[in-house]
Amino acid sequence: MPRITVDIDATASSTIRKSDDGASGRVTSQGWPVGHGCVPDTLDADGLPLDALVVMPEPALAGATVPAWPLGVLHRVGAESECAAPVLLCVAEDPSFIDLVDTHDLPRWHAEGDAWAAVLARLRRRAVGKVTDCGTRAEAEHLISDAHHAYERLTGCLE
Repeated sequence: MPRITVDIDATASSTIRKSDDGASGRVTSQGWPVGHGCVPDTLDADGLPLDALVVMPEPALAGATVPAWPLGVLHRVGAESECAAPVLLCVAEDPSFIDLVDTHDLPRWHAEGDAWAAVLARLRRRAVGKVTDCGTRAEAEHLISDAHHAYERLTGCLE
């Protein structure tokens, strides 16, 4: 599983929380904070850095860089039924999230696609379209690899 970093531009509270959260001792009835940002040195199909959401143990300030692990991919359609750019779903590198590994873990964390989309809409302050699917960690890793290669081709760093 590749470790990545996400440059955070905003953080919000979420409804993402573990069903059985007694072990951490944290009060998470409101859910874990989620940061929105981009993955440096990547380019998506639109030529922009990959968009990412990161579940974190503590809120991060804008401008912070958060080490994270990819979890999945949020697929959406826009207002005119056009595919919107995928959003990378991640978890911060923290022991609190040790059992949040792939999209099959999302229901146990109340983190299905609609929960991620709700946070994304709050952070962007606009409609983000309709969620069509949550892709797997393997799909997220493939997306990161392709986006990193696109960045390397553009900057001339490709070997």
